[in-house]
Amino acid sequence: MRKRISIDEPEIVKQQTISPSSRPAGSTGSLTGISPFKEILAGEGREDFFNYIEWLGLGNDPDPVVLSSMHHYFYDAEEMKNVNTVVNLIRLNHIKEINDFLLSISNILKPKCNLIGCFIDSRKYNPFVLRKNISELERKRTSTALENGIISRIPFLNWFYSVIDSRTNKRLSKNSVTLLLEEHGFKVLDLTELNGITYFHAKRKPKTTENKI
Repeated sequence: MRKRISIDEPEIVKQQTISPSSRPAGSTGSLTGISPFKEILAGEGREDFFNYIEWLGLGNDPDPVVLSSMHHYFYDAEEMKNVNTVVNLIRLNHIKEINDFLLSISNILKPKCNLIGCFIDSRKYNPFVLRKNISELERKRTSTALENGIISRIPFLNWFYSVIDSRTNKRLSKNSVTLLLEEHGFKVLDLTELNGITYFHAKRKPKTTENKI
């Protein structure tokens, strides 16, 4: 693992208990061995995120990319071309320019690359209440990234960290996120809610099919 740095109407599974034994049909991941995600996600207190990735059967991807505001990892352009799974730990609600973010990452990733992320469904939860209840750990993650600054060989990663803003709390829903992902070349495969946070799994569509789906 690098160091540093189809459903027409998707349905959310409410408070689903996720474990490796309850993976979606057809997923492939081994039930044994240590997941390459475990060290990073456990260190950031992202147990639900880790369980979701394991449930999807993607926990054994040997070389994923994790975008995090706490740990700053570095990749070169050639590495990004060969990535099979990108995990964005920053809630989409906290990204100031979601369209620019999705466009940039869509242009970088190869077809069939997995994109996994999360957001708060504002239609179900009051965004102002959620904002007040953001954990101190999450506030520290974001503020540390902003204060320390990022230096990366990939302009996209520099830009990505520049648009993280804990003061931003965009109103999003499962429908709006699905539409955003589809418009930027991704196919949404799953939306699952866990403890008030909606996790999504999408795949980069082949460019030749983007206008057909």
